[in-house]
Amino acid sequence: MQNKFTAHSYSGDNSFSSIANHLKPNHESIKILMIGDVLGRGGRRILKKVIPQLKQEIQLDFITINGENLAGGFGITEKIFDEIKSIGIDAVTMGNHWKDKSDVHNIRKKHRDLVLPQNLVGISHIDKAPSFFIKERNKSVHIINLMGNFAMREEYSSPFEFLLKEKENFKDKVKSGSHIVIADIHAEASSEKQAIAWMYDGILAGLIGTHTHTPTSDERLTENGTAFLTDVGMTGPYDSVIGMNKERIINRFSNPGVKMAHEVAEKDLWFNGFLMEICPKKSLSIACHRLQYRAGYEDSFILTSIQKIN
Repeated sequence: MQNKFTAHSYSGDNSFSSIANHLKPNHESIKILMIGDVLGRGGRRILKKVIPQLKQEIQLDFITINGENLAGGFGITEKIFDEIKSIGIDAVTMGNHWKDKSDVHNIRKKHRDLVLPQNLVGISHIDKAPSFFIKERNKSVHIINLMGNFAMREEYSSPFEFLLKEKENFKDKVKSGSHIVIADIHAEASSEKQAIAWMYDGILAGLIGTHTHTPTSDERLTENGTAFLTDVGMTGPYDSVIGMNKERIINRFSNPGVKMAHEVAEKDLWFNGFLMEICPKKSLSIACHRLQYRAGYEDSFILTSIQKIN
């Protein structure tokens, strides 16, 4: 029998308690929040404002961010990694800027909660999706982090090779009831991100696309319990061109022969996240919520939700 779904949206003031009331989360569901590319100082600032209050109101079980742009838009440092972990981030995924700061190698040695794309070529010990145990829920969360094929300049193997090789393994883990699988697909092409979501339909509890820094509004919850969003969008400054000083970017496009360094923007900070509610028995999603908090618009929230009807 086909499942029934309900969808609703909300936009309103800056009260975190009011947004929790509109979410109306299932008290038994496992709540995983995935956040896309957090860019620079502005992105970290709004993250530190939003996360503690959301955790207080919604009782989140697990939080991931994409951290490849944390340090001035390019890479991650140990100091920033520690800063982000201190606010309750459980895992940090990466993307094509993963090695822009040399600190990444020291972080990898010291911390298993930095997740590199599993289809990087020539990097040891990244070919398996790492797992994180939620003690209170007695569940292991496996994080797939993959780079797309289209318009990427580094050396990556096809994400589809990894997914084909590991599909039965992940399927068995989900069927066991003790494992949850989520994915951050760092890709330029919307088609690749959507294809991966459908390829792993009924295996992934949730998938976010990252990399473009531009949020899409196409959140979906499939019949088989996979919640996905083509691109969750940047958390950072939107008075910009994908997070960078807009005048400099315009000049780079207008005068391609003139070299000009990037400069991170600082104004009009937005937070973008994708919250999945996961059935404890089936390890798949029963609801999903696209969250957007705009600090520059009188601290306003935008929320859209999809929920299964029993």
